[in-house]
Amino acid sequence: MIITGDKTVYSLIQEKAEQHPNKIFLYYQDETITYEQLLYRVRQTGHLLKSKGVKKGDKIAILLNNCPEFYDLWFGCCAIGAVLVPINTASTPYEIKYFLEHSDSVGFFSENQLLTNAVKQLDAINRLSFVETVEDNWSETLNQFDSIALNEAIQYDDVCCMMYTSGTTSKPKGVEITNQNYIFAGETSIHYQWLKPSDRYLIFLPLFHANSQYYTTMASLTVGCSIVLQKKFSSSTFWDDVNKYKPTVSSFVATIIKMLLQNEAHPIERNHSLRQAGYGLFVTFNELEQFEERFGVKLFQWYGMTETITTSIVTPIHEKRIRDKHTGIVPIGKPALSHEVKIVDDYGNEVKPGEVGEIIVKSPSLMKGYYKNEQATAETIRDGWLYSGDNGYYNHSGYIWFVDRNKDMIKRAGENISSLEVENVIRDHPSVEDCAVIAAPDHLREETVVAYIKILDNKTLTKEDIDVFCKERLSYFKVPQLYRFIDKFPRTSIGKIQKNLLREMLE
Repeated sequence: MIITGDKTVYSLIQEKAEQHPNKIFLYYQDETITYEQLLYRVRQTGHLLKSKGVKKGDKIAILLNNCPEFYDLWFGCCAIGAVLVPINTASTPYEIKYFLEHSDSVGFFSENQLLTNAVKQLDAINRLSFVETVEDNWSETLNQFDSIALNEAIQYDDVCCMMYTSGTTSKPKGVEITNQNYIFAGETSIHYQWLKPSDRYLIFLPLFHANSQYYTTMASLTVGCSIVLQKKFSSSTFWDDVNKYKPTVSSFVATIIKMLLQNEAHPIERNHSLRQAGYGLFVTFNELEQFEERFGVKLFQWYGMTETITTSIVTPIHEKRIRDKHTGIVPIGKPALSHEVKIVDDYGNEVKPGEVGEIIVKSPSLMKGYYKNEQATAETIRDGWLYSGDNGYYNHSGYIWFVDRNKDMIKRAGENISSLEVENVIRDHPSVEDCAVIAAPDHLREETVVAYIKILDNKTLTKEDIDVFCKERLSYFKVPQLYRFIDKFPRTSIGKIQKNLLREMLE
């Protein structure tokens, strides 16, 4: 039995529009869109796409920052069986060309400014059936089309979106996402976040990313709550925005937590509507405790991948926060509902508690596969288990710790070193804003531990100071041999430090 039934994203929107038509689905700047208006816009977008010859299975690429139009196109594609291909707005012209060509996109929607970047790859653009901008007159364009019902033959297992992985070690891979995947993500995300129809979800992480699609938007749509959408995060206006829109839940990344902690006190930072926020790697125990004490916002961690569709491991909100007594690192949580998680060795055998191995996941709703890449699909999903490429361990209580990406583990003189453990120690220094630890080749001891460090404004730190600090807290072989101070870290669209670029800086 399919646990999500035969529901599709489009049928879910229809259901919610009928259930509470006048309820606000979206707050965006000074604009509001009700659930009924959302349905009308989705239908109009579907008719617009059909007028351009878009058929079921056709790929439609979009290059958009957070805006209501993103939802129109995403859900409009779902309504007619087309496949949305969201592109990271930070992509280079070369990358845009790859996404358009590899995905076999037939159409392309973009903002004016972003399109200027994209058209530098004219050969890729010219092969498209159409290219459209969505800003100035988008509402007028939609109003040219009827909002009558669409009756396309859409199935729960049809692919309706394709998101590309980061591609730090190879060409980005297109992850095929079905209607069932999205519905499952929404259903499960409601439970581990304890969402209610009365909630307001503050979303500022990019909609082209899995986080803002799986964990936040689909959860909000499924439970029938409201979304407060912002173009991007601003630490200087964060509490003013909270005061204005009264959100109750949100989704953070580590960088946001650190930035808010560094801000000066705000009049409402202890008297507001926000009760909780999920976050991803990596925040220290002390930072989590400080944040909750200062702002009164409960933080819980989640772990998932574009390929797993939803959160596979999550911190139970109701349980007391713990940490590893040896490393001080907090766990990423326990297996989420309907998920199985194992830690296995190189031969696929389960390891014992405390032993490090690869995290593998099984759930009723993994990705359909990588587009045009059967070999990579078969390597990633084996016997129904998705191999994450992440190392971790667990304890007798079922808590799981993330150790490192396979490619980020450092090998020095026969010892395996977790870059995360070393980073955890360095981040506890009162003069450190952030850090990243990587490996450099060492002809004698395999690899050298290298620490990139950003110092807090108005603070000072020498290599000698941080070296003494590390030697007091780490085994001798884990202490970095090389320290580099950096003004700004290269980051992904959701704030993760791009270690692959730091490695290139060492070459």
